[in-house]
Amino acid sequence: MKINNYKNQSIITNPKKFENKYQDLPKTPIELLKVVQSLVIHGDQGKLYGISFNKQQSDEELLRTIPQMLKRIFEINSNPLTIPRNPKQRLVGMCRDYSLLLVSLLRYRGFEARMRAGFANYFESELTYEDHWLVEYYDTLTKRWIRIDAQIDDIQKNYFQINFDTHDVGKTDGFLTGSEAWIRCRQGHAHQDDFGYNKNWKGWHSVKGNLLHDFNNMIGLELLPWDLWTELSSKKYNQLTRAEKNLLDEMAEILSSGNIKIEDLNLLIEKLPEDYLKSIFSQLKILGISEIKELGNPLELEKKFKFTKSINKSIKNSLCHNKSSIYLKGGRQNNLKDVEVTIPKNQITVITGVSGSGKSSLAFDTIYEEGKRRYFENLSNGAKLSEQLQKPEFDLLQGLTPTIAIEQKKGSQNPRSTVGTLTSIWDYLRMLFVSIGKSYCPYCKIPLEKKNNTKNYCPHCQTIFSKINTSTFNANSHTGACHDCNGLGFTYQVNPQLIVKDPTISILDGATYYFGKLKGKKPNGNWMVGELYAIAKDKNIDLDIPWNELPRDFIDAILYGTDDKIYEFSFESKGRESKIRRPASGAINHIQRLFRESSSENNTLHQYMNKIPCNTCGGELLCIEARFTTIKGYRFPELTKMTIEQLWNWLCELPNQLQKNELSLVNDILTELKIRVSYLLKVGLSYISTDRTAPTLSGGELQRVRLSSQLGSELVGLTYILDEPSIGLHPRDHNLIIKMIEELRDKGNTVIVVEHDKDTILSADYIIDVGPSAGTKGGFIIAEGTTQEIIKNPNSITGKYLSTYNKISSQNKIIPSKWLSLKGCHANNLKNIDVEIPLNCMCSITGVSGSGKSSLVFHSLLPALEEKLKQKSIPDKNYTEFTGFDAIDDFILMDQTPIGKSSRSTPATYINIFDEIRSLFAETPQAKQKLLDESYFSFNSKKGQCPNCQGLGKTKIILQYMADQWVTCSECQGKRYQKEILSIQYKGKTIADILDMEVAEAKTFFSDCSDIYRKLSLLDEVGLGYLKLGQNTLGLSGGESQRIKLAKELGTKTKKRMLYILDEPTTGLHFKDIENLLITFRKLVNEQHSLLIIEHNTEVIRASDWIIDIGPDSGINGGEIVASGTPDEIKINPNSITGHFI
Repeated sequence: MKINNYKNQSIITNPKKFENKYQDLPKTPIELLKVVQSLVIHGDQGKLYGISFNKQQSDEELLRTIPQMLKRIFEINSNPLTIPRNPKQRLVGMCRDYSLLLVSLLRYRGFEARMRAGFANYFESELTYEDHWLVEYYDTLTKRWIRIDAQIDDIQKNYFQINFDTHDVGKTDGFLTGSEAWIRCRQGHAHQDDFGYNKNWKGWHSVKGNLLHDFNNMIGLELLPWDLWTELSSKKYNQLTRAEKNLLDEMAEILSSGNIKIEDLNLLIEKLPEDYLKSIFSQLKILGISEIKELGNPLELEKKFKFTKSINKSIKNSLCHNKSSIYLKGGRQNNLKDVEVTIPKNQITVITGVSGSGKSSLAFDTIYEEGKRRYFENLSNGAKLSEQLQKPEFDLLQGLTPTIAIEQKKGSQNPRSTVGTLTSIWDYLRMLFVSIGKSYCPYCKIPLEKKNNTKNYCPHCQTIFSKINTSTFNANSHTGACHDCNGLGFTYQVNPQLIVKDPTISILDGATYYFGKLKGKKPNGNWMVGELYAIAKDKNIDLDIPWNELPRDFIDAILYGTDDKIYEFSFESKGRESKIRRPASGAINHIQRLFRESSSENNTLHQYMNKIPCNTCGGELLCIEARFTTIKGYRFPELTKMTIEQLWNWLCELPNQLQKNELSLVNDILTELKIRVSYLLKVGLSYISTDRTAPTLSGGELQRVRLSSQLGSELVGLTYILDEPSIGLHPRDHNLIIKMIEELRDKGNTVIVVEHDKDTILSADYIIDVGPSAGTKGGFIIAEGTTQEIIKNPNSITGKYLSTYNKISSQNKIIPSKWLSLKGCHANNLKNIDVEIPLNCMCSITGVSGSGKSSLVFHSLLPALEEKLKQKSIPDKNYTEFTGFDAIDDFILMDQTPIGKSSRSTPATYINIFDEIRSLFAETPQAKQKLLDESYFSFNSKKGQCPNCQGLGKTKIILQYMADQWVTCSECQGKRYQKEILSIQYKGKTIADILDMEVAEAKTFFSDCSDIYRKLSLLDEVGLGYLKLGQNTLGLSGGESQRIKLAKELGTKTKKRMLYILDEPTTGLHFKDIENLLITFRKLVNEQHSLLIIEHNTEVIRASDWIIDIGPDSGINGGEIVASGTPDEIKINPNSITGHFI
């Protein structure tokens, strides 16, 4: 809509009796700017022009209106305005005076013009962003608002080294309006102290002040920067009510829009506090501005400035959507079918539907991605990126607030990332220790005394120590990390016992993993083997005798080396025999050297290693100063090892033990700590400790940690998008996640949840059901509304399942006859338990979160299976005895870790059908004519791949201080291949078309290719018919990764008796999909295979043949088998919490 009211002069910009002086003014904005710059000089920049100002001149900055300014200008020099003044004869002002005068001149010449209050980062300033005001005018040719920095002339431009066009200041040139600064600070993307006039005038009062000034400018009240005349403008940030913050948030949203609508401003004026405009009008009246008596109330302001009311119906509707909802029209991303949907703001909306129906396309690929793209548009270093980020496909998306996505994918595998770092709990603990911690000498155990500003010393032994600061307690910093283990808390040491595979056989027959089987191989195959034979020859050892009969000195020599004793031995290198004379290094030294030199995280030498707690820090990661600083008897490492529940109790008790002066120092720190710890309690993580590393957290635990950190922030006005937050939670604990989501909403945020959990769906304020099927058969909004409306809607698949829940039968159970027996399980919180696991049936391991399910399966059973069935040496066993494994031939773990090891892995490559597809293309007449073999159709081969993206279809943009971003390749447009390769077609499709097909579509397309068809059918059966053959497998959810592993395994046609181990395979599955998955499970059981499933889904538990329930609670209160039996037996067992829910 064209805004036309800004042509009218405001109360402040109206020249009144001086209007006749405007008659000879030039007519273009740039010429008018030159006039302004010849009339005004900045009070802080006199030195640039070789002059200084007296008190009277400096006071000219206090002139408020254009008539006042013009009066003084003509008092100094009576020449026409178009005659340039020398610097000494210019009006002394500030950025606001330049801008105000230019706005007045522009409006006189018929331009729509307005002033914008904000901050700039291109000055020499003690702050990152200094208070600065600009001008906007509407250019009718380009149909856009153009910003001019009216203050910056050529002299200032050169001095400040400004390299952008100050006559057209762009979004990335370093200027933020007050509204944009407010939004950044509220969202936590910037700190309020980065904004202000100087170091004494900065922070929230400056940010809020310029937000209100920006608003006042937009409604024709262009006041001075220090005209903070209303209660809202003078209030401190921490005194603002929730309603006032919401009003300011709405104000900022409207003013930061690229298309500010007058109708929005009118609505906002009506929401202002009753005394807001009255306070301003009263003050202006006192100051002698006579027009103010005409303005009795806010509605007259609209009349005074002739705000237009000619809005059509569609714009009115969009305004309505903008205020109370997120409105999407024409959504076509991925499989979405031109959807139109309204998502209410400040409410909980659950998006549900069958797997692949388009839920994630709507929530993440459209709403979140557009939110992210808009965010980058407002960053100076995101300019190039925002241009390249592909905009999601839609016609209109209004009312979208900044988005934060919290997904359930596995997080960082970095052992330095912990619960404490993810939630900032450790940051505040460090501050607590720096504030009131008492440092002691580790040798004399007496308090240290200050030596100087950077050092402390022990008065008894005179040892000098570094003074503590927050880095002292940070194992990721050079100053805080233990110097021996580099802050890891452990070192790796070779365990000689792990080198030995079978001590009852000889070295030649393969007694060791290190040397392997040597019979039939050359004695000089490598220098390690050459070393072995040389020692044996010297000591006259028969290598055919069993390992356990070899002399001790010989074993020590081949393991630890021979010190100074020199041997001569030969070995082959590059086909040639070489000889060497030197002491034997020994297997252990060789392994230790190779391990130290290796940079791979998946080092195969780990099999010979034990993790040994660091001798220096005892596994506490930190330097000596940190380890010997206490608060009331507790050290930092001791607090990090406490469970969340224990840490909460300590924090609650601490204030009672502190002196008044100590408490005053740390009161704010304790408040922040208690907020963060309390939210971890609220999300059901009382059993974990803050030193728990990210790799050891399940996907559900990690998501709840991230959610708790969001709850601990004061961010409001955001759109949170959650991906199945109930994952990993026992049905008993679902109310925890629901309360957490409700709290996010009640803080003033919009919460969108992609979810299948019944309890979460029923708690939603609004439900959107996407479907009706997956892939190309989905992408429609088949139902939306409240819970009752969804249940009554005959089109809603979700509604049908909500109304007929618990319908899967528990009949036709298999009675187990063979068992795996695992005794003495003591991993983590397990209480030395014995467990019997049934075979040739479907067994579910259940229990509340943290009860010990993963400890039993992954840390006890899995190592036992690896030892017995894969002959892997297991150090530090977490069990005492394992029997019954002879009833199975092999096992496969299907956990939620991503499949594939690179961004080149796709479903087509993972299930081994892409080679055959490439062969089909190579056999086409076109390919044969051009001599294109199979390798040309591989996006991993330089022969056919796009050279710009190397066959990835995307290119990476590296951003400083932010995560790298991937954008669609500009050369191949995401198709991966060179044009010549894309000219080859098989059955009318290019190789890129095939990779863009969904599994269900490709299954039909390749129906005449039996092997491809069979493997694709298996993917379809496990609920993955919507996956595209060429999509990156690293982006699959944990549940999708598990099911694609299952499909691949089913496609191998094995005749072995297999044990399949699955970890919550229903992740991401709708009720309907679970039924189909259970059919696949039952097929496996009927083929005499065994299934062991860690699961919380009551449908799967109810369909199991056997249940092992771990508990009774989490952490130290868990770790026992509370019930074991059939579902019917578990239902009536009073000890089983799970039994209550099935």
